[in-house]
Amino acid sequence: MRKVQLLGLAGMLLLTMGLVSACKVPEPDNSSGLPPSIDNGVEVVYFHRAQRCSGCIRMQDMTEYTLNTYFADELESGEIVFIAVNLQDATNADMVQKFGAYTSSLFLNDVEDGADDIEELTDVWFVLWDEEGFVDTLKDAIKERLE
Repeated sequence: MRKVQLLGLAGMLLLTMGLVSACKVPEPDNSSGLPPSIDNGVEVVYFHRAQRCSGCIRMQDMTEYTLNTYFADELESGEIVFIAVNLQDATNADMVQKFGAYTSSLFLNDVEDGADDIEELTDVWFVLWDEEGFVDTLKDAIKERLE
């Protein structure tokens, strides 16, 4: 009986390990062949699902607020581009693959001479409901890439 329990536990452990490795977050595909929307500057790309919760709507609203308030000149000149992408729309499949998006997420792509340098910003989710914290986090990340 004890041997059967150990085998059952071992089987569960292997199954769990397999599930965890199968749920691995995809890495951005900087060689996807899909060109950035700009040659030099920062792409701010927000991926969302078709059905959006209040947090996902707030993420886009706060991102747009931060960009329009602190980076209006850069938006107007095209040095910063904001793109909201429905990751469930099949027409966006290449963009989803390029960024490695699998759920609602915010990415910065520091584009230099047409070459991508993609990074997901995860810290913004921890300060989503703290307006000052969100703005500071996103603003600092963008300023770092503009330097």
